[in-house]
Amino acid sequence: MLYAATPCLVFSGQAKQAITYYESVFEMTRRRILLDEAGDTVYHAHLSNGAFELMLWDESDAPNDTSSLHLLLTCASYEEVEQLYQRLAADGQIITPLAVADFGGWYAQVRDPFGILFALSFSEEGRESETLLERE
Repeated sequence: MLYAATPCLVFSGQAKQAITYYESVFEMTRRRILLDEAGDTVYHAHLSNGAFELMLWDESDAPNDTSSLHLLLTCASYEEVEQLYQRLAADGQIITPLAVADFGGWYAQVRDPFGILFALSFSEEGRESETLLERE
């Protein structure tokens, strides 16, 4: 694959609010945004902070609660995971408080105001997949 998988979030008329929210929480910048003529509907938005990218848009028939999406963000430091946790928790719902997990490292889950669940992790040993690859 040429690129890492990019999360695509589909909203039912809330994409503009989500853009503002994600820009603030994740310190993202707008790479591209296409709106309808009235400026109400987002046809396409691409946000990035260098390490993390999101694409999002509005669809009139977007499902409200028929599916679930969890995004795992692996942080580079404890300070980063704590900062993201605090930003998401300010307007979101804490599902799993930030703490050392049974499987090692810091871990938390927070559902944002749009219903997206962000799993946040930090471990000084790196990602689990990297650790397993080193052992093989």
